[in-house]
Amino acid sequence: MAHFQELAKQQKTVEGALALSAMPRLHEALQALGVTDAAALDGIQVHYRLQGLPSRYFGEVSLPMLALSLQTTLPLVCQRCFEPMPESLEMTFEFALCDEPPEALLEDETVDWLESTDESSLEVLVEDELLMALPISVMHEEACTQLQQSAGEKPNPFAVLKQLKLDK
Repeated sequence: MAHFQELAKQQKTVEGALALSAMPRLHEALQALGVTDAAALDGIQVHYRLQGLPSRYFGEVSLPMLALSLQTTLPLVCQRCFEPMPESLEMTFEFALCDEPPEALLEDETVDWLESTDESSLEVLVEDELLMALPISVMHEEACTQLQQSAGEKPNPFAVLKQLKLDK
């Protein structure tokens, strides 16, 4: 976190890309969502930009700020038709750096907080944000074309009852 504190206070910017191999929990989560294509998993690159922002007041407390931008494409698989469904993600987050967040920070839904510890790393921060962005259920927004073709018109099983009622 000392690195994050220094970056925020000096308002510097760090940019780069992380491979999926640097994020084992994300790799495991993608496999749990049905992504089995090893080449697709190996090719994932997460482009990031971590930038120090001017300090901001939350109540009477001034806190150093960071902005994190992420851009990647995840090779997800539709759970309905099992076809590839690449998901492009472009996300931006703002963080206030502090040990104990003031009440005003907790009330601000646009800013998250990072606890001041020496164990934090950029890789862990990026991985955490991507894990939270993963969908719970991966499905095409529109009906899957393969399923549409196989689902034809089926007769209504209650049509016979309607006919019995009309015969009385």
